[in-house]
Amino acid sequence: ALIAFAWLGAAPVAAAQDLVAVAPELATVEHEDARVRVVRLHIPGHASLPLHDRPRRVVVSLTPNHVRLTRPDGTSSVTRTAAGAVAWSEPAVRTVANLGGPVENVVIELKQATAAATPVARPPAALPADYLSDPWHRWAFENQYVRVYDVRIPPGTTTSFHRHAYDQVAVFVSGGRTSVQHAGKPWGAPVAVEPRRVSFSAHAAEPIVHRVRNDGAEEYRVIVVQFLR
Repeated sequence: ALIAFAWLGAAPVAAAQDLVAVAPELATVEHEDARVRVVRLHIPGHASLPLHDRPRRVVVSLTPNHVRLTRPDGTSSVTRTAAGAVAWSEPAVRTVANLGGPVENVVIELKQATAAATPVARPPAALPADYLSDPWHRWAFENQYVRVYDVRIPPGTTTSFHRHAYDQVAVFVSGGRTSVQHAGKPWGAPVAVEPRRVSFSAHAAEPIVHRVRNDGAEEYRVIVVQFLR
């Protein structure tokens, strides 16, 4: 579906629509269920997205972002985001003009997030069992909807055993080679991990306890987004 809009020194002559609907060649759905939709967004250098409506979401920037956001009232702002950044965003209606090189983001939309997020300032001093307490799983941020970890495992390093008990999306920022050992079982064979891949895991119904070894020569980095409700 295409949207026509005009800027004549006033508001655009259009109604906002879903990003995938207005730009299907740039925004593709990687996973969708009743709770979340995961969208991979590609914006070529100096290209633009038409007016669209964004829900509450977690955004993982796989490349640097240098964009101008223009809202329906005509106001705009320019933002820069580093590659590898992860952040929470509230709903917004805007056009996006890419002012730099090609952009690739993974956008995790929360379908059932009906109220503004209430951020958690920091994790509890004594971590409950449902937190990932391994030292390589770095707590990034949390609200009533999500808990986000920035996982960075140095080469040759093995994490401690840790428990995944929430449904989650993992965004593999780096590629690499890893081995996994589930509690009470032998190590699995090393596997190659494709960079920028996205996976969904339903751990709420079947929690797992495992540890991970980075068998590669570079840091292994994953963003883990757990869904708390």
